Amino acid sequence: MTWFVLATCSAILSAAAAIAEKKALFRVRALEFSFFVALITAVIFAALPFSIDVSAVSRPALAMLVVKSLMSGSAFLLVMVSLQNNPISDALPLLGLTPAATALLALIATGESLLVSEWCGVVLMVAGAYLVEARPRQRFWEPLRDAFALKRHAFVFGAVGLFAASSVMDRILVSAQRVDPLVVLFYQQIVYCIVFGALLVVRRASVRDLLRSGRAQMPLLLTVAILTIAYRYVQLEATKDAPAALVLAVKRTSVFYASLIGGRLFSEERLKMRLLGAGLIVGSGFLILRVVT
Repeated sequence: MTWFVLATCSAILSAAAAIAEKKALFRVRALEFSFFVALITAVIFAALPFSIDVSAVSRPALAMLVVKSLMSGSAFLLVMVSLQNNPISDALPLLGLTPAATALLALIATGESLLVSEWCGVVLMVAGAYLVEARPRQRFWEPLRDAFALKRHAFVFGAVGLFAASSVMDRILVSAQRVDPLVVLFYQQIVYCIVFGALLVVRRASVRDLLRSGRAQMPLLLTVAILTIAYRYVQLEATKDAPAALVLAVKRTSVFYASLIGGRLFSEERLKMRLLGAGLIVGSGFLILRVVT
């Protein structure tokens, strides 16, 4: 059960990172924040080639690593945009819908039938999303409309799909391809810096403004970078010994921890109802385990 302990540690660290991210996003825009965190993390990893042979990666594995990093980096940016525009106890619980989305996509794409337990999990997740969005004096159907409104939650739903795909690739890289988790993180941060930096260039961001905001928020940015490295590394270590879906189900409990602590810290509305919905979504994920061996 070492993987379970590691996945739980990853969840706690991820929750702490999410709370720090939300606090930073009050002062820094999502893209700039994502770039700063990636850059600081890359600097931390700069000494890694002196202790580990980062070139000992096959070309197919390196290609998969780049694709996986593009997916997870895009997902990270989408989550940051969602966190910047929504309460933490609203945005994060909906990330827990990944298992339901994966199971339903498999049903549509391949005709793969769902077990009774999986259908129950899907229904309970929808009920959880309903509770997260429910507000006083709404009509019965309105919370469901709000929960699955693409205009409002497009960033979260995009991140859900990208995280699911990149997690499967994580499992292949560290288990089947035997790539060291630290090497995965090393290349991942390089890709993140390139992608986020390119987006800043396209947006014609001011270098002077970037440096000013970076210096002002450096302690918080450094905290987020360290927590991010920690939870990603621990999650990769857990996937060595357990299927990616199982590790994700445990790691996904982070949305409950972050909603509980972050919701209280930021004095968010309807917190009890949102926590009930978050708990239902996270718990239901264990009924929809799409195990990848």
